[in-house]
Amino acid sequence: MRVIKKICAFFYLLSAIVVLGVVTGLTYGPFTARFERLVDDPTMQGALGVCLVVLALGALITVLAVFLSRREPVSMHPGGNPEIEVTLGALESTIRTAAEREDVLVESVEGRILGRERDQLRATVEVIAFTNQGLTELAERIQHSIERACAETLGTPGVTARVRFLPAKTTVVTKEVPHER
Repeated sequence: MRVIKKICAFFYLLSAIVVLGVVTGLTYGPFTARFERLVDDPTMQGALGVCLVVLALGALITVLAVFLSRREPVSMHPGGNPEIEVTLGALESTIRTAAEREDVLVESVEGRILGRERDQLRATVEVIAFTNQGLTELAERIQHSIERACAETLGTPGVTARVRFLPAKTTVVTKEVPHER
């Protein structure tokens, strides 16, 4: 899908360049007569027609995408019950608290509400581990702790946690600068 988007964007840009160049040449500059003769050619008229259709389709797709796009949900409905709402902020706060341990530092928590009935949450927790041993077990404990805390505290059993470990060590480069007066 990404390749198709790139190809469509290339043709859209190429069409815009052709149409803009022809309109600019017809309107301004010393070669207006040449551009008029060029536009009188049936082949060029067909090419300009195709370029205008591509531009019109691109504009239509953009307008439809803007009007039909949905906003991200900000609350979750546990069990699919529309009467109960748990906000994303409450979920992220609970997840952060549940993920904190002695041997990790929680860097960030991101949650995304999924499902047709907005009853599922995919949480990504980025942590810095202070140890390099047993990261798999540590990740499983954090995941279990997050899922249990969300189910017991907020009543949201549809939480899936993903733990991402960030590098614990950073490299500091120092450079001496001579003092000149």
